[in-house]
Amino acid sequence: MPEGTATFEVHAPIERVWAFVSDMRKIGGCVPGVQSVEILDETRARWNLKVKIGPLSQDIEVLTETLEQVPLKHGKFRGQAENMDITGTIDLAPDGKSTKVTYTMTVQAKGPLARIMDNFMKTRLKGQTEEFATNIKKSLEG
Repeated sequence: MPEGTATFEVHAPIERVWAFVSDMRKIGGCVPGVQSVEILDETRARWNLKVKIGPLSQDIEVLTETLEQVPLKHGKFRGQAENMDITGTIDLAPDGKSTKVTYTMTVQAKGPLARIMDNFMKTRLKGQTEEFATNIKKSLEG
């Protein structure tokens, strides 16, 4: 099961970082490939992604759900699509005037192409996780 982790520092107070990462619309906008975020209720959203696989691109609808929130410290989410399940955590720690962020995402492919998708995701997940981290930093520091 492919997993990606990024630990990075955001030059913003922990309260501001938490307000951003706990907002499904804002955090969804930082996910690589997300075209739109539709809020369904206070814990669920629908993300529409465009994913490039080699020369091909595919539109994927992911139903996301916030599973756990410990304000200013920890969040856990799940995303479900037709051909994959995604779980992730985001942990915050104050670091002077900055905030240390650790983001982990795990992808479990499903269906007849699961092995091919797992192999593909293993090669792409690290870059996707780092791009997500960069997008969060730009949004909060820019």
